[in-house]
Amino acid sequence: MIDYFKGVYGINLLFRVYGSALYKGSIAGIFAVIIYLLIELSNSHGRKSDNLDHPYGVGVLISSVSLLIIFRANFGYQRYWEGVGAVQHAMSKFMDATMHSAVFHLQSKEYDGIRPPSFFDHDNLNKLNLTRDRRRQTEDVSSFYMEHAMKSIVDMEKVHSDPIVDESSVASGNVKRSSMRTVIDTIVPPSPLRKERLQRSVWNSTTKRHMSTEEVEESDVQKRAMLNFNTFPSLQVPNENFASRPNGQTPPLFLQELAHISSLLCAVTLSTLRNDIEDKESLLDVYSPGSPWPAADPDKLPKDTKLRFQHRSKLATNIFYFLGLDRLPGKRNMYNVCRPLPVLGGVSDCEIQYLRMARGPYAKAELAFHWFGAFVIREHLNGSMGDVHSAIISRIVQFVSDGQLYYNQARKIMFIPFPFPHAQLSVFFTLTMIPAVPFLMDQYCNNLWSGCILSFLTVTCLVGLHEVARELEHPFRNVPNEVPLCTLQAMYNETLVTMFSGYNPDFFWDPDIYNGALHAMAMSKVYQRSCSNEMKNGETNRDGVGGSVQRSENVAQDATAVADDEISRAVKELQDVLAKQANEIEELERVLDSEEVEG
Repeated sequence: MIDYFKGVYGINLLFRVYGSALYKGSIAGIFAVIIYLLIELSNSHGRKSDNLDHPYGVGVLISSVSLLIIFRANFGYQRYWEGVGAVQHAMSKFMDATMHSAVFHLQSKEYDGIRPPSFFDHDNLNKLNLTRDRRRQTEDVSSFYMEHAMKSIVDMEKVHSDPIVDESSVASGNVKRSSMRTVIDTIVPPSPLRKERLQRSVWNSTTKRHMSTEEVEESDVQKRAMLNFNTFPSLQVPNENFASRPNGQTPPLFLQELAHISSLLCAVTLSTLRNDIEDKESLLDVYSPGSPWPAADPDKLPKDTKLRFQHRSKLATNIFYFLGLDRLPGKRNMYNVCRPLPVLGGVSDCEIQYLRMARGPYAKAELAFHWFGAFVIREHLNGSMGDVHSAIISRIVQFVSDGQLYYNQARKIMFIPFPFPHAQLSVFFTLTMIPAVPFLMDQYCNNLWSGCILSFLTVTCLVGLHEVARELEHPFRNVPNEVPLCTLQAMYNETLVTMFSGYNPDFFWDPDIYNGALHAMAMSKVYQRSCSNEMKNGETNRDGVGGSVQRSENVAQDATAVADDEISRAVKELQDVLAKQANEIEELERVLDSEEVEG
């Protein structure tokens, strides 16, 4: 794909030769000028020849051929955009299935001690009228820069420039507790007891109480955040990508294997779209997260890479392009070899052997689909996706199936060429325009120079439009105007890496911080109730001090009663759970005894 810059009136586009339909059409335009000059030289004494008494016939021919070429270009354009849309839809469906699998995995029992608290378990916090408005604060960044940086996630690393974990501690493999505490402090809601430059996930409320240092150390959210810190090691180096492995730590194996099998599925399907040469394999390479994006334009590749499929001379490269010699099977295969599709985790020898044993592009894509589906179903049956119902898990298979559907739509464009009768007819009448236009201009133009210019421009336009149709009708193999599959695969891989990020850091909020506010609210309600009861009963106390003391004692008694009721309710629920477990154990022992007796 030629990535170009739209300059002033697009003048800079005129200087690109490789991949241009304009210069291909201009060659035919030059031949038309030569024919026009020969016609003018054949005219005796400068008189117009009477070969065409009615030049309108040639005009009708040119109009008919123009419509034919326009239809061809329109169909080629539709094939190109349909191919691009099918590839994007297929990759989107593959990614949907992968991300859903990762999300379901995070709900498994393996993460019971890591998952952030649930709002369902603390619905009583709604009584505090809390908000989830995010705000960021800093002390050493100017307000002007902060105002603009907050609008862009690209500038996050500029605002938060200091690494959370010291580089020396990472290199030595010993991450101190203080470094880990610093990380956790950036995750949980900040308090005045902790000094930090970047605040995250602050719940705006005037009734929030702050916990002491000892309470923070023992809080449940701190323990969960610490486990999350260890399970997803990329959190230790936030200035790196999510696939970073500090101290040799790696993300969960399920996510690693899921990312690899999804990347392999996408790479195999894309490789079968661009390679239609029998007995020629498309290479797959290892992808390193964070590496530069592969160049979409072949002209921007490294010089040593371009020399493997292009001539050393630019002139020779352009000539080969004009003559179509760079579209020969050998040249296209060399281009595919020089630009392998990268896969997360690489490809093993066994995977390569099985892919080679699958005969045909469709079989290879279905084999990769089989691997992905088998992995998801196997892990689900063994509990890797928690208690998510099988009916919901079936949506993952449906997503992958939809991706295969869109892949086959792209495959239809790749392996079913533009209809031969239409292509043959277009080529024939496009070639007839080269001599027909000069005859028409000979009848209409009185000046030699105007006839040459109009012949050149008309033929260049018609032939160039026909070349545009030929370039676009094969969107996956017509270099350099092909769809940049290598770049799309790299972007897909980088998206897969985000699965290693774990939970959203804003999810680690501590409900204990707000329990004091709830208790104060309960005290206030009890106080208001006692006051209203006194007003209803008409009790008045002449001694104001004594009345206040009496009301305070009543408030304390009512609050204690409320607290006792809550404790009793919690104890009752715990007793019910223990009794239920005891009954289940007795039932299990009874079943085992009956089986032994029968044996």
